[in-house]
Amino acid sequence: MILRRLSFHQWVLLPLALFCSFTVFAQTASLTGRVADDSGAVVPGAKVALTGPIGLVKNGVAADDGSYSFSGLPSGRNSVLATAPALAMAHPVAITLHAGTQTLNLKLAVASTTQQITVHSDADPGVSTESSNNASALVLTGEDLEALPDDRDDLQADLQALAGPAAGPSGGAMFVDGFSGGELPPKESIREIRINQNPFSPEYDKLGCGRIDVFTKPGTGKVHGEIGWNFADQVWNSRNPYAAQKGPLLLNESENSVSGPLSKRASFTLDLEYHAVNNGAIINALTLNPQTLSPQAFSGTSLTPQRRFRTSPRVDYQLNENNTLSLRYTFTKSDIRNFGIGAFDL
Repeated sequence: MILRRLSFHQWVLLPLALFCSFTVFAQTASLTGRVADDSGAVVPGAKVALTGPIGLVKNGVAADDGSYSFSGLPSGRNSVLATAPALAMAHPVAITLHAGTQTLNLKLAVASTTQQITVHSDADPGVSTESSNNASALVLTGEDLEALPDDRDDLQADLQALAGPAAGPSGGAMFVDGFSGGELPPKESIREIRINQNPFSPEYDKLGCGRIDVFTKPGTGKVHGEIGWNFADQVWNSRNPYAAQKGPLLLNESENSVSGPLSKRASFTLDLEYHAVNNGAIINALTLNPQTLSPQAFSGTSLTPQRRFRTSPRVDYQLNENNTLSLRYTFTKSDIRNFGIGAFDL
């Protein structure tokens, strides 16, 4: 062991240094507390920052129970600030620390957020008050048309369901190329369908929804034709439990169209349709015995044949770039026999 000889001055300053060190150690402070929100619930994981004299900065994180602590702090004026996601303090809390341990609980409030929205006058798409920009309008083209039924009756029923209820007792209105009273053309001849596009236009005879606009396409640049055939009979049907035998059924439907050019500006379209449907009606009625006049049960089946033929030729002539002249003729022949027979009606 080596002993160093101290000078006289060092012996004099040694007690003073020990006294100062003891004084500084005795003045060390500690700060503890808990972080909670406005409801009193603790906020685990909150970040706590302490700023002391002479540029002292200490950071800590609240434990699972919301507690935090700082030790080895100098005495004097300090400020404490806590933050958490969506929570904050309005301003730091000032506290004067003395030797020993002090407690400071911190309360966080919901942080206010500022949201800025910039509206441009030339935004696209624009918002208009025009009735033609009806938000509930439905436009069917291309693949949307392909998803619709091929049968004309089923197609019309689906379109009326999409249009919804209409104003007035007569129900919805269907317009083909701007004209009312026409029959729905075959799906192959339809270019576009608009439903409730402009329900409040003054040119319409009724207001509100339920309007269906069907636009047909002119003849193509080359001869183009389509043939459709649908056939079914009673072989796949089950027998009605109220009938002694299976009712007859025949479904023979054919829908055809052909279109092509007539000149550089003219084209033609021809639609042909033939439906032959035989439905069997089940009869369960009561008749009177001709001798005794007593009621007796009668059951059987009745055939209800339906036939419909329809042809619709059309010629389109392009007058200029924006106008086309269309000439259309439609001939329809329908026949139904024994309609209304069935159930309790003989």
